[in-house]
Parts: sequence; structure tokens; C-alpha cells
Amino acid sequence: MSNCTRSGRVPILCWGWVSHEGAEMLHHIDGHLDDLHYKYILQNVMMFSVLMLYPNDLIHFQQGHSSIYGSRLVHEWLKLQAEVELIDRPSQAPDMNHIEITWSKLKRTMQETWPVLPSRNIDDLLTFVSDA
Repeated sequence: MSNCTRSGRVPILCWGWVSHEGAEMLHHIDGHLDDLHYKYILQNVMMFSVLMLYPNDLIHFQQGHSSIYGSRLVHEWLKLQAEVELIDRPSQAPDMNHIEITWSKLKRTMQETWPVLPSRNIDDLLTFVSDA
């Protein structure tokens, strides 16, 4: 089954995190991202995977400026996490946004490695993204 849009593109929504060592985790979001789903990702994907790699470290956490990220639900949950220090950053500073830099490198790697995607389904694209 094809998951193409009219343009021929295969859209996927992913959430990921990076550390000083590079890209660490990629999570496929199936459907729409809202504040409840984002809190679930932070609690069950980010915290789980970060604490596996850095069990005794304070987590310096920087996120984008989406309204979902700043929702009351997410904000209150983050305040309860003693091991998380939220880093604020200027809203108009893309050069300081490590996630945007990582996505850019990921897209460039995919374009260089697979100039034409051999498949048009989400599972194959997720494999390509994870490999890149």
C-alpha cells in the first residue's frame, strides 16, 4: 500500500533528541501530535532513553517553541522532573537549535545516499531515516 501524497512524497512525523555525542533517538509519531502525546513521548521515550545512556546526569533539555511544547500540561510535567533542567533559547535563533541542524544534516545525508527513494511507503522511509 502506498502512503504517497498527491505530490508523490511520503510524509512522516518523527520526534528525536540529540546529545553532545550526536543523534540518539528517533520516534515515529503516527498521526497528530498534541500535548498529551508529546508528554507521553517525553516520559516514555525521551526520559527512558536518556536515562539509559546518562543514568546519573542532569538532563539539560532544550525544545522548540511549538505551542504544544509550551502547553500547561507539558510545562507542569517538566517542572516535576528533578533530573531535567529546561534550557530556554531565543525564539529567532535557528543556529542555536541543535534539532533543526540535525534534521538538516539528516535530509542532506538521505539525499546523498538515496537520491531517488526506491519505495513509497512509510515503513521503508522510516528505515531510511533511521539508517541515515
